[in-house]
Amino acid sequence: MSEPPFNILFTCIGRRVVLVRAFRRALESLGLKGSLVGTDQTAAASAMQVVDTAEVMPAANTLHYIPKLRELVTRHSIRLIVPLTDLDLRTLARHAEEFAQSNCRVMIGPENVIAAVRDKLAFNELIRKAGLKSIRSMDLRDFRRQPFFPAFVKPLNGSAAVGSGRVDNEREMIAHVATFGNRLLVQDYVPGQEFTIDVFCRRDGVVCAAVPRQRLMIRAGEVEKSLTVNDPELIETAVRLTAQMPGMWGVFNIQCRRPIGGEPRIFEVNARFGGGVPLSIQAGVDLPRMVVMEALGQKVPLMLGQFTDKLLMLRYDDAVFSQVQTTSDLPGFKEPIQK
Repeated sequence: MSEPPFNILFTCIGRRVVLVRAFRRALESLGLKGSLVGTDQTAAASAMQVVDTAEVMPAANTLHYIPKLRELVTRHSIRLIVPLTDLDLRTLARHAEEFAQSNCRVMIGPENVIAAVRDKLAFNELIRKAGLKSIRSMDLRDFRRQPFFPAFVKPLNGSAAVGSGRVDNEREMIAHVATFGNRLLVQDYVPGQEFTIDVFCRRDGVVCAAVPRQRLMIRAGEVEKSLTVNDPELIETAVRLTAQMPGMWGVFNIQCRRPIGGEPRIFEVNARFGGGVPLSIQAGVDLPRMVVMEALGQKVPLMLGQFTDKLLMLRYDDAVFSQVQTTSDLPGFKEPIQK
């Protein structure tokens, strides 16, 4: 009897064209047949053009989201769900066991862990328990009691760097609050190098891979120029912090800053594939293949420190093309969208 197809569904697929292609190669390398299904709120998302099937979904914060996802899982015989933005992480974590009963794994950690890493203040406590350094963080109310500048501010439940930035004085802070609201996290501004560490953790809690990549240039919250750095201190940092997030499995990334000559100071975990992950894959750590192997119950090998060092990634804009019939449904048709 032949193995059933290993069909994968990506939620909030957006512009992840390179990652989708990496998953296709991973299936081929494992000798698996399977279809790739992409979901988004609009069919006009770039990566929706390169999957086998594109499905338009309601917004992740609506009551219709999970029922629609269940229907797609059944209709397309989905074996693995891979979230690609922060928008539906907690929702998917909450319903992961329901999908597992349909023989479909969700690449997500437990809801309590996802909630902790999404809540910037609770996350600070995880860092402390790991014996690692964080960046002094507080909500806006505590900041008002004893303000300091320069400061770095971001929404308490932000995503894609929207509403994040350095403020140098009270006037700039007032303007920032007026624009983005008062549910802000305020941190010390720490100068120095910035790193994202792509991590793969098995379901048994073993970290199989941790690839630090230095963020050399960032545009709209995503890395544009990046460099792999085979740094034992950064790799050990990732292993220690992961130990404080039991149940987290699959691919996620840890972000930190390190002043020249200083220790890493962690400021964020993204419980999903990051935008710059193609660099880690190109450096020899096939993270999509690892995810598929883990979902199949195969043993994923240890690869800590086994990747190409000093590999430079220079991202650039490309384009995919799609003939459309109904133009009035396109995002930005009535008024252009500014990002």
